[in-house]
Amino acid sequence: MADFVANGIDISEFNGDVNIAALKGKVDFIIIRCGYGGDYESQDDSQYWANVRKCQEAGIPFGVYLYSYARNMEMAMSEARHTLRLIHGLRPLYGVWYDLEDASLPTGKALVDNVLAYWTTIQQCGYYCGIYASLYWMERRLNSPRLQGVDRWVAQWAPQLDYPGAGMWQYSDRGVINGKTFDLDRAFKNYPAIINGEEWTDMTAEEVKRLARREAQAVYDQNEAKYKTINDVPQWARGSVVEVYDRLKLLGVKDGAQLDASATYVRALYVIAKVLELMDEKAIIEGN
Repeated sequence: MADFVANGIDISEFNGDVNIAALKGKVDFIIIRCGYGGDYESQDDSQYWANVRKCQEAGIPFGVYLYSYARNMEMAMSEARHTLRLIHGLRPLYGVWYDLEDASLPTGKALVDNVLAYWTTIQQCGYYCGIYASLYWMERRLNSPRLQGVDRWVAQWAPQLDYPGAGMWQYSDRGVINGKTFDLDRAFKNYPAIINGEEWTDMTAEEVKRLARREAQAVYDQNEAKYKTINDVPQWARGSVVEVYDRLKLLGVKDGAQLDASATYVRALYVIAKVLELMDEKAIIEGN
């Protein structure tokens, strides 16, 4: 198991009026529930704004999470709007997390579609987004290749985490700090540095490829078809499109193969190809 870099807690209205100032020096971060379900003010967490204000006053970096009830993509998009309304003007340095645990949630493709709809919307608005769920859900219900690269906050109340690659771990629901009980969390990534753009150059080539694969697939999932086949793509971008598909092992696309891509998607693939070329150059320089 990787070494953790920060200790934290997650809180909601169920924790009542938390004395966050008294937690200074005892936790490195706090993940705050902003609400649950669709974009209705009645479903905002009643302690959310107070908790945000108290974190800001105490100088404790925070993230947010929203508890999902989405049974379809329309509901997932409403949950994304709910989250965006509540984080507007804020900078959650420990990310935005989609809480997936309710028994009413769908299974299979429908669940993955909902996750991608929410995740893509939050990411496209400039926020760092991941998903929260139990170890069982991560291994059994959220193990789709379509979610590869989406960051994970895993709940496993145990002495060790049995999910490799997680960004965060909720390891207890019975931690006591200053006489109050909290969920306890550990972060394996330096989220403030990542979100402030200070760590991207430390990514390995394989991590860059995973990120590129994830972004390419997310855009494709949302695109409108304009270029039906690879031969319909403008000549200036065609080579880059083929290169990205080959190198990232996306669904195969050879000459004349079906593509159904938008102009936005083609431009994204062109940029990704340039990023991969830069990574190749960096590897050559470091190898020398």
